[in-house]
Amino acid sequence: MSTRTEATRQRLFDAAMELIGQRGAEAVTVDEIAAAAGVAKGTVYYNFGSKNELVAQLLQHGMGMLMAALAPAGRAEPAQHAAHDAGPSPHARTSPERGAVAAPSPADDTFHEVRGMVTRALRFIEAYPGFVRLWMGEQWRGDGTWHTLLAARRAEVLVVIRGALDRVAARREPAPGQDLDVVATALFGAAFMVGMDRVSTTPPKPLAPAAEAITALAIGAFGG
Repeated sequence: MSTRTEATRQRLFDAAMELIGQRGAEAVTVDEIAAAAGVAKGTVYYNFGSKNELVAQLLQHGMGMLMAALAPAGRAEPAQHAAHDAGPSPHARTSPERGAVAAPSPADDTFHEVRGMVTRALRFIEAYPGFVRLWMGEQWRGDGTWHTLLAARRAEVLVVIRGALDRVAARREPAPGQDLDVVATALFGAAFMVGMDRVSTTPPKPLAPAAEAITALAIGAFGG
């Protein structure tokens, strides 16, 4: 695919994401998508064949971006909070000079991967709220055209989240009665609800408290 064609497809994705995210796929016409992207109507059909195929590829495109965002960065996210309960973290270090409790490093903060993943998810939602509205709107329509596609991609996201929780479980026993599949779903739902709430105001609500509140769900699941 040429650079020019890829740029055109990206403009169509961006336009469709914004319009469909606001009004729903059925309410938006190909003419409106083309006009918003600054291309001729025929360009939409040339690139995608139909509006349904455009939406299907848009959902795949957006989910691919989300999966990339959830992937761990080249280095661990810095831990910004030393304690998650009434006392100091069991991984916190004491300064020999002052006897003060120091924040844990990324290497010994048990929940740094979960916190980093949550933070990146919130940033993704802030950058692409139209896509998230589209996804959430179509996900829960059991008879929707893209329900099967979205259910499969949602399952992939949950596998990534569950993997992060499993790595926590390798270091720390889950609290009695906790099901990590349910915890993964809770983190997924909380991130999207809190993320959309953040971007409902201008400017968005602060990122760090939102990320910490969601991460607290995981901490609580491990008896934190």
